[in-house]
Amino acid sequence: MMLGDTSPSNGILFVCTGNVCRSPYAERRLRQLLPDAGVAIVSAGTGALVGSDIEPATREALTRSGADVTGFAARAVIPQLVAESALVLTMTRAHRGAVARLHPAALRRAFALGDFAELCRASDSWRPVSAAEPWLPQVVAEAAAARGTVAPRDVLEVDVVDPYGGSERLHSEAFDRIEEQLQVIVAAISAVAGLPQAAARL
Repeated sequence: MMLGDTSPSNGILFVCTGNVCRSPYAERRLRQLLPDAGVAIVSAGTGALVGSDIEPATREALTRSGADVTGFAARAVIPQLVAESALVLTMTRAHRGAVARLHPAALRRAFALGDFAELCRASDSWRPVSAAEPWLPQVVAEAAAARGTVAPRDVLEVDVVDPYGGSERLHSEAFDRIEEQLQVIVAAISAVAGLPQAAARL
């Protein structure tokens, strides 16, 4: 079942720095986990290595998970890309700040990935939308409504460490945190969008 419009204006944008490790990992894993989401799932970087492929260790981790790694080229995050995205998920709070400086109006729909996962976990009012109703704005609204119920978290608990040029352990740490956060987000999306649980299983 395809839900909603597949145009970028209804899509999810992941943002990191180089757009070769963290954000492409999150992008390709979410595409894999929600193949019937019916929205664009893309990524970009605040200091992108424009045109580069996914970094080798990241590519290997994605391949092991069965995710599609083809057809990728790193790109810079620009105001238009932010403006066209219904939800922006950044790898750190600093990236969220950079996104807000590019397009201030997007601040209300831009979240650090860890913060968004915590808001999804805190909300207990997820409601399914009809097949004709776009589900992504509902997910964003529900998560935003939970802001007052979540205790402040230290940045070290939220940010995804940058593994670029780092050890295998550092890559595993980054990817494990992304996986943990995606699990919560996928559950929330599945509840609202009515996606089959098999498609959402990690």
